[in-house]
Parts: sequence; structure tokens; C-alpha cells
Amino acid sequence: MEYRHIFRPLKIGPLTAKNRIEVSPAEPFLCTKEGLVTDAFIAFTASMARGGAGIVTVGDSPVTQAYADENHYVVNLADPFVVHGLSALTDAVHRYGALASIELNLRMHKLPADMTKDEIREIIASFARAAERCKKAGFDMIMIHGGHGHTVAQFYSPLMNKRTDEYGCSTFENRCRFANELLDAVRAAIGPDIAIEWRISGDELTEGGVGLEEAILFARAIQKKIDLIHVSAGNMYNPASLSYAMQPAYLPMATNVRFAEQFKRALDIPVTSVGSFNLDLAEEAVASEKADMIAMIRQFIADPDCVNKARRGKGDEIRPCIRCMVCTGSDPHGCPKPLRCTVNPVMGRHPQFDRFIRTQPKKKVVIVGGGAAGMEAARRCAELGDEVVLFEKENELGGTLIAAGANALKGDIARYAAWSVRMTYRTPGIDIRKGTPATPERVKAENPDAVIVAVGSEPIIPDIPGIGRENVCLATEIDLGTKKAGRRVVLIGAGLTGTETAVALARDGHDVTLVDMRTLEEIDSRGAAMPSVVRFLRAMAEEAGVKTLTGLAAKEVTDEGLVVASADGQTRLIPADTVVLSVGVRPRAAEARKFADCAEEVYFVGDCATNLGNITTAVRDGFFAAMNIAGV
Repeated sequence: MEYRHIFRPLKIGPLTAKNRIEVSPAEPFLCTKEGLVTDAFIAFTASMARGGAGIVTVGDSPVTQAYADENHYVVNLADPFVVHGLSALTDAVHRYGALASIELNLRMHKLPADMTKDEIREIIASFARAAERCKKAGFDMIMIHGGHGHTVAQFYSPLMNKRTDEYGCSTFENRCRFANELLDAVRAAIGPDIAIEWRISGDELTEGGVGLEEAILFARAIQKKIDLIHVSAGNMYNPASLSYAMQPAYLPMATNVRFAEQFKRALDIPVTSVGSFNLDLAEEAVASEKADMIAMIRQFIADPDCVNKARRGKGDEIRPCIRCMVCTGSDPHGCPKPLRCTVNPVMGRHPQFDRFIRTQPKKKVVIVGGGAAGMEAARRCAELGDEVVLFEKENELGGTLIAAGANALKGDIARYAAWSVRMTYRTPGIDIRKGTPATPERVKAENPDAVIVAVGSEPIIPDIPGIGRENVCLATEIDLGTKKAGRRVVLIGAGLTGTETAVALARDGHDVTLVDMRTLEEIDSRGAAMPSVVRFLRAMAEEAGVKTLTGLAAKEVTDEGLVVASADGQTRLIPADTVVLSVGVRPRAAEARKFADCAEEVYFVGDCATNLGNITTAVRDGFFAAMNIAGV
């Protein structure tokens, strides 16, 4: 794709951004517990400026100490001493010609009706003090978080704001009063030379909440006091709409651009759209005038150099985000952990891997297996100068990534699988031997200095009568299209993979029943997927008409269907034309151990090394093995 439109400069109030790509705010949890800036946080932020972003935004920064006391490891703007570290951060961003922005936010346990006027005035003063500190630290822009149902947004919402005075919702003027006073105070604190961006939910997607038309009316009312409006969607306090603020892979990409498009038609200031963009979709949105600026963070986490690659005509080399939500964390405020990325093991591990400087001599490395782990290891070893031989028994690279991306719901993984294969072929220094099963003899014959074993896993097949019948197949075979299901389907295994296959089948018109011995709570609490992803998938299954039966053990497959037994021993037949298996996988540990003595250094990575393997652990382990071989 030719990226002509996103590389045009954009005037934003007193500023000009060099291009139309903004790093949207996020919480990498790389500051100190008290909210002071660290070298790791600077390195993380600077990587995206170095990668070509026009604006780099620091995420969710508390403006009060009370909020900071509940939200650790993020920038604490209530502490005046935070300016010291933030000055180093803005310096790092400016080095690469990007504008430095920061999101000011407040989440309180009190609703507007529970606040005194003095408390309201103190909130406004807190935002103004925080903004002044940002000015002192060298920021070019201030983003005020007025969306997602947080405190600032609540004052405009009749659903959340039950006040009856001038800060209530009895008139439109009153609904906008708090925002207007807040903006006036912030502008007085920062002066005319710093731009203000307002983040808003274009639609809260919540019954009784602020919808699109009301949000646009509000934006029109404040647009003369701001320079850019950042249109998201959803309400953080409504689980049903939360996924539209942070979209999982099951939602279409750029799903919220439809809201930004309406704001752009109604406003006189530039409009930012955010939500599951990549560079291709960003170009399309700007070219079609649906938005002036495109904000993204997960694409930058997956590949911080994405903008530079697009500018250089290398868009197909951009590492795709798979929207697995690993970077958002499983309990970010209750138990925050440093950011991690499934497809990019470097991000969040700053400054440990800021620079790849090997301390070991270059080596010959043999890699057994061309799946996610093997390909990651091969690319990293070759990039570090090692001579790499990669054995893959199949006639194509990809391993289980191919099946993982075959389901209609998993387009993101399919794109990553294609990228991983493509870049493995393109990386110089890798001798790829497809259709060649590795044996200890073949590996030893290469006289390797190091061996990386990535032979993966195999599906678990229940040992029950009838399991070998013609009406039985694996979920991956359904996803890949190598087997066809009848109208009535019983799927054994209600985990993530099984449920994804069930949803795809149900949407295709099949009558689908999921069966599992465990409760859904047990399944979901022990799985590797992020809770938000699981919740969304369960809702999708219910909407698609998938029936879920738990506490039942599979006992026998017959021509008529699946015989199951409950905990009390009672059996019954669930009629089915096809029985589909998704019981899990087991490491190919015995196969892996055959290579244990093939070199002085041997590493076992990916699914063959753990019972809890997934793409995250596979890519991480392949990366770590390559780094250890080079002594990085």
C-alpha cells in the first residue's frame, strides 16, 4: 500500500504534527510504585517516537494523590517531583521529532451527586496543577480523559450525574459547566502554546448513557477550548461495552471509526479515531476523510518501528498485533505487572533488551521445528549473526500457528502467522529445510554449537469407545476445512479453542452443543486468555445459540451421537451427526528429549516444554533462547 495521506502534517492548535499517527494512551506499568518515571518507562516511550509516531501520548496519569494511591506504577501527576523524570521522557520523545502528550485522568468512588462544590472545585484545581507540571516537564500537548465513564465524563451524563444544582443535568449549559470550567482552568495553567486534546466516548454503548448525538453536541459546545478531539467508545464501568474501548480479536478492526466520522462532519477541529487500527486501516480512514489523526498503541507495542516501515514502503514487514489483550493485563489495577506482548518480547522488558549486543562468539544453531517458537528463534539468531539451520518436517513453515489462525474468528492470528513465515524466509542466514523431519543423527551431522528444540505439542484424544469413528474429528480439522461437520454437532471441550470453533459452526447454521466435565468458572480461571477476552467470547457463544453443558464426562461415541455421564453416574445420549474434539494438547516431551545430547547448548522452547503453552510463551521462549545463545 502507498501511505500518502497519513504522512501529511497536521495543524493542531498552536502545533504541527509531522504525520497523522498518534500513540494512544496506555498503562505499561513501568514507573515506580509511587508513580515516578524510570529508565524502563522512558525507553518504552522513546521506542515509539523513534519508530516514527507523530504524537506520543503517555497514558492514564492520576491528577490526585487519592487516585494515584489506587493506581500504582503509572505517572503520578499529583507529585510535583514527577517533573524531574518527565523532563527526561519528553526530551527522549523530542529527539525523534515527535510531539509529547500526556493523558490526565481521574477516577473516583464518588459520583457527582455525592460531591460538595468544594470537592468539585478541588478536582478542577487538581487538573490545572497537573497540567502545569506537564508544561514544566516539556510536554507539547495535554490530553484530558473525558470518556469511558470516568469522573470527568460523568458530569455530562444524566445516567451518572443526579445533581440538581448548576453542575447537574437539568439544562445543556449545566451539563457542560464542569467541562468548561475545567478547560478554562487548564488553559490558564498552561497558556496558549500547548495544545489540548479531549478524549471522549463517541457512544458509551450503555443503556441510558451518552449516545452519539449527545456526544457530538457536547463536542460542539467545547470545541473552541480544545485543539483536537480523540473519539473512542464504550464505558469502563459497563462490562458489556468495555470491549469497544479495548477491542479483542473477535471484533472487526477499526470498529469505532464510524463514530469519529460523524464527529468530523460536525466539528471545526481535527478529529482522532482510535481502536484496533493498523497502518493500512489508518491510511484508508484518513484518505476517506473519516478522521484527521489515527491513534493506536497495540500496533506500536507489537512493532514500535511500524510508522518508519510504512514510510519506507515496507508495510508488509510490520509485525501485526493479534489483539490477544495480554498487554492490558489480567488485573491491571488490583495486581499490576509490567507490560508484556505476545508477538514482541522486547516491549516492556526495557532496558534489558534495548540494544542487542552479543557477548558470545557467533555460533552454528540448529532449530528443530518451524512453528511460532522455532521461527522466532531462527530470526533472532540470524539477526544476531548466527548461522542457522531450521528443520521442519512439514512442507511449509508455521506449525500450529496455521491451525490457530484458520478459524473465522482468528484473522489476527492468521495475519501474524503469514508475517512470521514471510519474515523467516526473508531473513538472511537461515537455511530452511522443509519436508525434512529432524533426527538426532541429522542434527549432530550439522556439528552445531547450540540446538533449539521446538517440536510442539499433540492433541489429547479421549480414551473412550467409538473415538475412532468416522463421525469424530478435531476442532482444528473443522477450522482448517479438512473435515466437514453435520448439522448437529457436539463439541467436547469448552475451553477457548473449542468455544471459538463452536461459535464459528453455530454462525454457519449448525446446531452446536459444548460439553465439558468442568464448570465454566474452572475452565476460564485456569486458561491463559485474558478475562476480558473470555467474557466476550462467552457472550458471543450465547448470542450464536451455542448450548453449553458442564459437569458431564464423555463416555462413548455412537452413530447417534455422544453418550455422557453426570457426577452421579447417570448417562444420556446427546444426539449428534458429528462429534468434535477440543480437549487440549500435551507436550511432545518424549520427542523433544531425543535431542537433549545433540550439542553443548540445548534449549527446549514452545509447547514441547510446557503444559501451558500458547503463542505468548512460544515466542518468548524462542526469543530467550536466541538471546542466551548470543549472550545478550
